[in-house]
Parts: sequence; structure tokens; C-alpha cells
Amino acid sequence: FVPLNCAELSENVLESELFGHVKGAFTGADRDRVGRFQYANGGTLFLDEIGDMPTAIQVKLLRVLESSEVVRVGTNEPIKVNVRLISATNRDLVDAIAEGKFRQDLYHRLKVISIKLPPLRERREDIDLLTDHFLKELSVSHGKSHLSITPAVRKVLRAQQWPGNVRELKNTIESMVVIDTDQLIDIDDLTDDLQFAGSSATGVGGEGLDSLVGKSLEEIEKHYIAETLKITGGN
Repeated sequence: FVPLNCAELSENVLESELFGHVKGAFTGADRDRVGRFQYANGGTLFLDEIGDMPTAIQVKLLRVLESSEVVRVGTNEPIKVNVRLISATNRDLVDAIAEGKFRQDLYHRLKVISIKLPPLRERREDIDLLTDHFLKELSVSHGKSHLSITPAVRKVLRAQQWPGNVRELKNTIESMVVIDTDQLIDIDDLTDDLQFAGSSATGVGGEGLDSLVGKSLEEIEKHYIAETLKITGGN
């Protein structure tokens, strides 16, 4: 399995990365180099962010897909390859075709089986599963063990829109893991932008903080003392 991010490289470097080059093909090419297609021969090549691939490289990629041959930079000798290709993009390729930024023939050549991954806000049932996965993974990487997470925090995470999708959720979990000091991920560990939502999540009953409106100061104080004791485990 060989991955390559098409958005990270310039056109010339991307061509060399994909198809390889021979010694002397350009300045700095001091040795032969096998490209990703040839390296992945018999396996899978994953082209991430293919919507950002320069048009000139798209033409050469189409040729490789149709002929199952690559030609390294600096030579005319074709090399047979047998590679399964998977590509991904966060762009709408139909719009990119209309704007002349993506080749229609390449789009149809790639579009054998398509999987559209909905944004995280449209699959909220995944949030708890992802939260548990990242909590376990990041606890190990940051040297913390036996971390748990409160229902109030889960409620906040499920309610967010997550414009940054899974990456944003992972970063939020990592932030809470890093700053936590009591092995319990709770409202006090939420990032600043989620603190207000966290306050609502720990309100009384189903109405949250709105249910405290009209209460006496004594009742409000009693509520917050009780909530504080919950957070501190009665200590």
C-alpha cells in the first residue's frame, strides 16, 4: 500500500514521484529513482487530494491508467505496472470539471466505484465511536492511562457541527487528553470554544441553564455546589 498526497508537491516533483526518473533527467537527479506506480506494482497506490493534481500530470496519469505503463522522466522506455488505484478528494470534481480544473476523461476513468463520505455532522452516531478510538490512541501516545470521559462531554461533542470533520474531533480529543490532570475528561477539560456548550450540557434537567431562570440565589448556589461535587467526585 503506497500513499501519496497530490496537494503537497509541485508539478515537476509530483511527476517524478509518480513515474520516477533516471539519472541526469534534471538538475539534482544524481541517481535513478523508482516512482510510486512502479514501487506499488502488485499492490495499491492511494492518491490523496487528487482534485489538486495539476492538469499536465492529469494527462499523464490518464495515459498510465489506459496503458498500464509508466515512462520515467528522462527516458522513453515504458515499464509495465499492475496497480490498483484508489483516489480521494475533498473537492467537488463535477464543479472542477466545469471550471476547467479537472479533466472529464480522467474523472470517468477513475469513477469505477465511488464512495461519498458524509460530513461528521450527518453521521453523529459515529462520534462516540471515534471519541473512544481517539481517546485510547492518544492516551498511549501521550503516556496517560485509564482515562475516562463523562457523559456531559460526550453530549457536547455529539452536539457540535464539526466543520473540520474527523480531523477537528481528533484535535479536540487530543487537546483534552493533554491538559487533563485527574484521568477524567470532563467539562473543565473542554477547549475554550466548547466551554459555553459544556456549561449548557451540565444544566438542570432537559432545559439546561434556562431552568435556573427565576430561581432564588440559594437554589442556584445549591445547584452549582452539587455540580462541583460531581466533578470532584464528592471530594
